[in-house]
Amino acid sequence: MTTQQKPDYRRGRWVFGLFCLLLAVVLWLPGSDVIELIVRQRPVLLGRYSQGHFGALLVVSMMLAGVSLLAFSRIRSLRETLGVFALTFFSTILTIVLVVVGSGWLLGEARYVETAVRGHTIELEGMVRHRPPDQFFEFVNRDVPEQHRSYPDPPPGYPDIDIELTTDRNGFRNRQVRDSYPIVAVGDSFVAGSHVSDNQGWSVLLAQSLGRDIYNLGVSGSNPQTYLNNFSVLGTQFNPELVVFMLYEGNDFKPFKRGDGAKEQTLARQLKLWSKASPVTRGLKRFSREVLETAGADRPVPGYAQTVGWMPVAVAAGGQEARYYAFQPKRLLYLNTSTAQFSASSNWRDVAGILDKMQELARERAFHLLLVYAPSKPHVVMPLVEGVIPADQLRNFAGFKNPDLPPAEQFKTQFFANIDAQEQVFTAFCQQRGFDCLSLTAPLQRATAAGQQTYFTYDQHWTPLGNAVVADAIQQHVQARANALKTTVDIQERL
Repeated sequence: MTTQQKPDYRRGRWVFGLFCLLLAVVLWLPGSDVIELIVRQRPVLLGRYSQGHFGALLVVSMMLAGVSLLAFSRIRSLRETLGVFALTFFSTILTIVLVVVGSGWLLGEARYVETAVRGHTIELEGMVRHRPPDQFFEFVNRDVPEQHRSYPDPPPGYPDIDIELTTDRNGFRNRQVRDSYPIVAVGDSFVAGSHVSDNQGWSVLLAQSLGRDIYNLGVSGSNPQTYLNNFSVLGTQFNPELVVFMLYEGNDFKPFKRGDGAKEQTLARQLKLWSKASPVTRGLKRFSREVLETAGADRPVPGYAQTVGWMPVAVAAGGQEARYYAFQPKRLLYLNTSTAQFSASSNWRDVAGILDKMQELARERAFHLLLVYAPSKPHVVMPLVEGVIPADQLRNFAGFKNPDLPPAEQFKTQFFANIDAQEQVFTAFCQQRGFDCLSLTAPLQRATAAGQQTYFTYDQHWTPLGNAVVADAIQQHVQARANALKTTVDIQERL
């Protein structure tokens, strides 16, 4: 290389390095769709980026910065430059992965315990799931938006709740374990009592009103197959007279994995669990939560009122103060299916098969099975505000989850025509099978319309008031059945 060529070569590298730095800056200028992130309750970083967008920008910017440093360096050959870059990049990635996964393996603690299950008296598949046993926590539940950058001027939620959360020796939410229980409650977080204290869940309130002990076999994040497994493996040991099996409309009719749970513990799944449990991952999430997501969180959200200004939705009762309810578009769209579509779906057929197996267990074990239908928040709230939500804004809201929807007026008509479809299929199934079933939609809707805040504003679960409504509805149903049976026996004795 001649003396004249050397300055030109170096100048070219400097120009390329500066270009990479400029590109790294320019890439940060476009932001994400903040309204969509708010509506879908996703984290917003620096007031303008989704997590994925921010992560991609960070990685690309670091790579461009590394290329720039190499361009400014005194390394002469292109081969040597690329070699240094590749070695640095891949060794850094490998180190990060090893630290994250290794720390999760050594120090991580699982929130739930899952064990593969095989058939007992009936064919079982999947997992038995529960919390770690013999734990006690005290904390305050605050009903606030999940994300820092959220709805403009968010209304206050349900008042703070001082919570005590106890797990028994089996890993379920009971303060003690007896040898037998006349009643066992089975389900997910709506049975376990999410976001309420030990003494505020409906199963505890129902036990008090009936004067009979109830074992709470609910566990968050489960599905009907797991409900069946948990009851078959543990619940049957209590020899109950009554089993309350609760289905939550919000996610119990979604697909769930089939097959032997032991086969699901793949290396990829285990690596994912270790990564989530890693102190490094938790530390990065905390940094994101407390620093990146708070920056710019209070900025105005242009166009929000015109696009989806009805969310959170207000429910006013007479002269009382309005109660507010927020939820994600997916919760709304879960309800947008016709009775014909839902009854023919594999999702419903799978759940119906679980219910048939529970009834088979009821016959074998001589207990009474009560199937309880727990509606989602939008199912209860939306009919109360149908007339005040503009069709275009309802369509905009749902469109953030599924843009392929009918025009606004048609979609609104379709949605409210379908809103009861899943419950209607459930009710018809119960009538055809002769099962004892109870829907909580009507009592929760009456209480909500009367001004009681039955669901948290910013969470999908029942408030203490909602749990009280549920306990009262089940108590009335159980008592009415007991009275009817007593009347039948009295008549038979007189005959």
